[in-house]
Amino acid sequence: MPISVFVGVPAPRLFRCFRLAGMLLGSLSLLTACGSEPTETTASKPAKGTKAVTEAPANTDAAPLHVSVFLEYSGGMKGFVPRGGADKPATEFQQRIGALITETQVSGAVAERKYYLCENAAPRPVKFEQLRDVVQGEVSQAALGTELPQMLEGVLNRPKAGEEVSVVISDFIYGPARKSDFSQLPNLIRTSIAPVSQQQLAVAVFGETSHFYGSYFPAVKTPVQKRTLNGEKVPYYVWVIGPPAQVARYAAEVFRNAPAQQAFFGLKTKTPAFAPLLTKLTDPKLKSSGGTVYTENNGLTLNPSDDPVDFSVGLDLKELPVAWQQPAFLAQHLQVRLPNGQASLLPNSVHSLTEVEQSGQPVLAPYTHVVRLRVSKLAAPTATLTVSLPAPETPDWVAAWSTTNDNTPAPRTFGLDQILAGVRQSYPTTLPAVFTVQLPLKNDK
Repeated sequence: MPISVFVGVPAPRLFRCFRLAGMLLGSLSLLTACGSEPTETTASKPAKGTKAVTEAPANTDAAPLHVSVFLEYSGGMKGFVPRGGADKPATEFQQRIGALITETQVSGAVAERKYYLCENAAPRPVKFEQLRDVVQGEVSQAALGTELPQMLEGVLNRPKAGEEVSVVISDFIYGPARKSDFSQLPNLIRTSIAPVSQQQLAVAVFGETSHFYGSYFPAVKTPVQKRTLNGEKVPYYVWVIGPPAQVARYAAEVFRNAPAQQAFFGLKTKTPAFAPLLTKLTDPKLKSSGGTVYTENNGLTLNPSDDPVDFSVGLDLKELPVAWQQPAFLAQHLQVRLPNGQASLLPNSVHSLTEVEQSGQPVLAPYTHVVRLRVSKLAAPTATLTVSLPAPETPDWVAAWSTTNDNTPAPRTFGLDQILAGVRQSYPTTLPAVFTVQLPLKNDK
């Protein structure tokens, strides 16, 4: 028997042949009777005292961000920012970082922004125009570099640093004066970012490569202490540190040209809007189940005893980093759990809503994604279905970009895996889920 959905007053058994609306790849239609043609695109009005679960949630705007941008400007960074001209194309660093600081300056998501140069002392505040000049190569003399742990410590130990977003731009090459410090690299990083664990902050790491011109100073000083490069590509990184929801928002709304190499630690978002929908925006080849389901008391009443029950739900995932909003990523990482039962995410069922779909159907407006779930078994009279996004562990690209000898320039960074191991160790062994949403279920035996 095809799926049945009724929003509002619970449907008596006589009318459970009402079919789930057939919005397939863009059209939403509520089938008002068994086998009838669609006559209406809205659900019937709920009875008094009954709240339909498909009701759009309240629209609450997130508080504007407070952002501080820190650019390490040392001799080792100067090669990323050669002075250009009409006949000299900008390096990848100049293009990406120029776009990032410009977006930070003009974005409506940012209420306050400050800019700093990290030199051989405490971060020095500068105006936006000064920082832009540095990125464009309009500075002749670079300062001595600050060792990596001290630079991070200087950023995070500022008053109220834990209440804002700190954006740190550096090559993150660690070449300590004391060679014995190499063996303690994870511990040194963990100590320098102590506020991360103490204040439950999040860290996002973005890796990119860029052409480099000038003196390159490797961490490993043999056989040579420095090399002169003429356009070879070497890595640099952008770290975004702050309260988890703010880091997620900065990554989603401001860092729009973020590179593919991304790692997130401690990232959490507020509970997204989530509800069953009268829609099926999924793969057209998916077959409907024969179970019955209808909404009741902000949950679902269903009977999967004979046939699995499939239904669609909407999710508002706009606060996730852009890479995590991709259907392929969500299909791989979303987890569905149902105690005393069996539930799953149907293959090929994660659909990212277009603006046309959102604006064309009010029921879709609060959501960015639609996914299709299946309940195959429900043994208890009531249960709670949970959909969550577990926090991914350190991604594989970090190991691929790490090296124990960077004396010969390459798209790798000395000890990157050890640096990020120190970051990972600042969090619990099991990272908390990025988000969790729940849906009450009732077994209609």
